[in-house]
Amino acid sequence: MKWIQYLSLCLIFTDSAFSANITEVETLYTNLLSGYNKYVRPLTSTSVPVYVNATFSLVGIQEFDEVNGKFSVIGFFTITWSDSRLAWTPLLYSNLSTIELPESQLWIPNLTLINSYDRIEGLGRGIVPVTVTSTGMAYWSPGDVISSTCDIDVTYYPFDTQSCSMMLTCWGFTPTAIVTQAQDTQISLDYFSEHGTWELLDKKLNTFLTSTSSFISIDMKLKRRPAFAVINIVLPMVFMVVLNLLVFVLPVESGERVSYSITVLLAIAVFLTLVGDNLPKTSKPTAMLSYFLLADLVLSSLICVFVILGLTIYYKDDSEKPVPNIIARIVKFCCHSQKWTGRIKNQTIVEPYKDNSADKKFSLPDYDEEDGDEVKVTWKMVSNCFDWIVFVTCLLVIVILTILYFSMTM
Repeated sequence: MKWIQYLSLCLIFTDSAFSANITEVETLYTNLLSGYNKYVRPLTSTSVPVYVNATFSLVGIQEFDEVNGKFSVIGFFTITWSDSRLAWTPLLYSNLSTIELPESQLWIPNLTLINSYDRIEGLGRGIVPVTVTSTGMAYWSPGDVISSTCDIDVTYYPFDTQSCSMMLTCWGFTPTAIVTQAQDTQISLDYFSEHGTWELLDKKLNTFLTSTSSFISIDMKLKRRPAFAVINIVLPMVFMVVLNLLVFVLPVESGERVSYSITVLLAIAVFLTLVGDNLPKTSKPTAMLSYFLLADLVLSSLICVFVILGLTIYYKDDSEKPVPNIIARIVKFCCHSQKWTGRIKNQTIVEPYKDNSADKKFSLPDYDEEDGDEVKVTWKMVSNCFDWIVFVTCLLVIVILTILYFSMTM
């Protein structure tokens, strides 16, 4: 047991012997910064550039403004470079191998966002310390809200996918002086929080090096979560147009057809005004949803016109202006050939009593006959047939438009 206690005392003594105190840290700080010029980039040779390596960690997506083309994320970089002026011998400072130096006192790469949305400025606010090792390697981790421009394509809104890039370079330096490169192509998501509207599909950190420029690009591919727009925009519009079709089921004698159709049309117009505030205000390209909503509005307007035409036909006087033969034939073929005319031709009714005479047969009493078996078509029959044709046609148009929209956007 004594040898164990002796070994523990030796370890404690050794650790205390090689642990730097505050005086040695201050001494190292003074020695490193004495005569240090932060405006001169670290050089080993004027023919060799400084290699600035960067990685990026994404914390979250703050904003994606489709109207103004603004894309903002929250994240931080880990930037490393070598500065031989900051190297020291650890044994001279109680084996001290790392030290934190203020950002404002050292040369740091002026990594600048090229496609910034607001203004062009370098990373860092002078508050993040730089960790320096005894070999002269510097580690700097500035974090900020980064806002860049992004080309928005809302053709398939709200089932759209967007690709945005953030390009950073050491502004004012050619590749012969500073080479900016990505240390890792993958973006770290260790601190990432999911966004309610956008789903992150892909992310990469790429390096672009030419004879005149050197920069890194943060590329992200995002997919919109469409549930909100479908529930609050697309489906309500489809339901309102279908509701407008019920005007043809409403009895003509109620006298409410015109007011009903106009009321639904106004409701759709007001709804479109509210929806327009949430749609991307861009004409290049225009969202297919805008065309879909416009088609619904046009269809509702046509329904109002068809309702007025149907009522005009319904209240025409048969005695003053009989139904033309061609219209009568169309009505019989489309609506009454099997329902009414066929019954009259194929069915007879036998009276429930018998007399000394032969059985007496007669046709249905509700319809007038012409030329023996032919039904006399009235304007009311024309109006009812017109309503049925318009109802079926508009319903098919709505179904086709809805299927086309979802098939082309999803």
